[in-house]
Amino acid sequence: MKLTLKVGSMRSFHHPFALLLSALCLLGSLSGARAAPLPLMTWNIEGGESVPSALAARIEQALDSIGPVEVLVLQEIVSEAQVEAAAKAGGFDYWAISDFSPPVEVTNAWHKSLEVAVLSRRPIKSVAEWDTTGRKRNGDGHPPRTSARRVPTQELQVAIKDGDDPPPRGFLRVDLADGWTVYAVHWKSSRGKHCNAEDRASARQRERQAAGLAADAASALAAGRTIIVAGDYNIQAPGRVLRVGTNPNADCAPTQGRCEGLCGPGALDGYDDSIAILLAMDPSARLLSGELDATYLLRRFPGGAIDHILVAGPKADRLATATTPPVSGKHWQGSDHRPVITDEVETSP
Repeated sequence: MKLTLKVGSMRSFHHPFALLLSALCLLGSLSGARAAPLPLMTWNIEGGESVPSALAARIEQALDSIGPVEVLVLQEIVSEAQVEAAAKAGGFDYWAISDFSPPVEVTNAWHKSLEVAVLSRRPIKSVAEWDTTGRKRNGDGHPPRTSARRVPTQELQVAIKDGDDPPPRGFLRVDLADGWTVYAVHWKSSRGKHCNAEDRASARQRERQAAGLAADAASALAAGRTIIVAGDYNIQAPGRVLRVGTNPNADCAPTQGRCEGLCGPGALDGYDDSIAILLAMDPSARLLSGELDATYLLRRFPGGAIDHILVAGPKADRLATATTPPVSGKHWQGSDHRPVITDEVETSP
């Protein structure tokens, strides 16, 4: 909620009591007001090859189509200049971008320089990232970048209990001013046919990405913050396809010849437990996008969305089931992914 005070109108009050009454009314309206709602959108914008001005135009068109949002989480951007242009086009005062990868000038390939970003109309209090690539001279291992240089940034050291090597991409964590913590993720994509060794290796990387995030989120949840995990998970929701597991404590391996992931207790648990790991973080955890239709548009995967929003914490019940805009064809506003959107459910005062 934005309040604008017009100096000219204040000058019409000449009596000191009138001035005091006006100030008390203003304070009362502020103290009684409910916090502004939190419409949030996550979108794999497929922006690796877009110049900043073109990406900004796509952001403007997208928000014209679906309406304004308070927080925008982006995947597949490659530069700070892109994020600055997107923030300006969308009217976001605050932003943060990860620094997982070397810049395109070093990699010479946009798909090797992918980053994630969070754009917000609310102040950002702090930013951190789990960058698993290590500190290298070519640009890796540096802290995330933000719109306000005074915002503290941090490189996280996250331990994964099972001793696995860390995955190639971690997460970006943005703490907002009012108790919300947003995690931006772009998990490992699937490779190979279901059940083969290559696809199981991809699933294992997603599980490690989820385990690292869950380990970090534990402290935020313990501090009473509400967390949102938004991005391109590259896997469908539990219960939508058989290879997706529902029990993170059962390390399922596909039975020989059962290449849709039928395994585990009762032959009902799949081998990819990445989302189940996040859902086990807290009893309040909810996957808002579990029933959505496909969000990746170039090829139709069975089982619906691979882009998701998950929420946990004391305000988790405020967020509505996610939606995604209709599309005809294989692109939405220039991307091969549709966005996923949620908002706070209206409650009685």
